[in-house]
Amino acid sequence: MKTTYVLENSPLKNKRFRIIMQDHHHDFGAKNGKTFIDGRTDKERLAWIARHRKDKNWDSNHSAIYHSRWLLWTEPTLTKAIKRYEKKHNVKLINKT
Repeated sequence: MKTTYVLENSPLKNKRFRIIMQDHHHDFGAKNGKTFIDGRTDKERLAWIARHRKDKNWDSNHSAIYHSRWLLWTEPTLTKAIKRYEKKHNVKLINKT
């Protein structure tokens, strides 16, 4: 059986989403920020990646920047990003946003 994660709106006033994993969670995305899932262009997506690629924990799934990368900046819709995330991590991600 696959591990289940939950994606919900963050209760923090400055964050957009919260991903709840087995024993912890991460809040990510600026509350009022616009991302690739909100219609930013591919040029803006590439600029965001270039700007953040050297951030600490870029490749750690136990960080906010990692979840911003995979859920907000890889696909043009959240639905597509969730499907990609599920496949990459072999998990079920329930969207409660």
